[in-house]
Amino acid sequence: MLPQGKWFDFYNGKYVGEGEIIKVSAGLDHIPVFVKDGGIIPMMPSALHAPAAGQKYDLEIRVYGTKTGSYRLYDDDGETFNYEKGEYSWRILSVSYDKKGKLVGIISKAEKGKPDNIAKVTWKMMTD
Repeated sequence: MLPQGKWFDFYNGKYVGEGEIIKVSAGLDHIPVFVKDGGIIPMMPSALHAPAAGQKYDLEIRVYGTKTGSYRLYDDDGETFNYEKGEYSWRILSVSYDKKGKLVGIISKAEKGKPDNIAKVTWKMMTD
């Protein structure tokens, strides 16, 4: 049974239900995962290790449903304990409607002198 609120399929963004019992087919190659309306999920390419210190990576930000919202994204060098010295940054991912009624995403800039490991950001609105 899905909790209250609108829920969407993680993989394709299709609406699956709201506070109701649904039937799903599960397998080892496809585990059912659902995201609540307004969910913001940052994704990066899969790798066998975290990016090296100073290595930039691409980020795909998936947005589910029609609600606006924000997400705080943590970023550090990925290797050292320098975060204990304050060498990390918080980036704000915001989703809102533009003047034409279209959902758009914005990512805040990294603070000056703080880690900035994001090379390219792609926003993917998953709602069907």
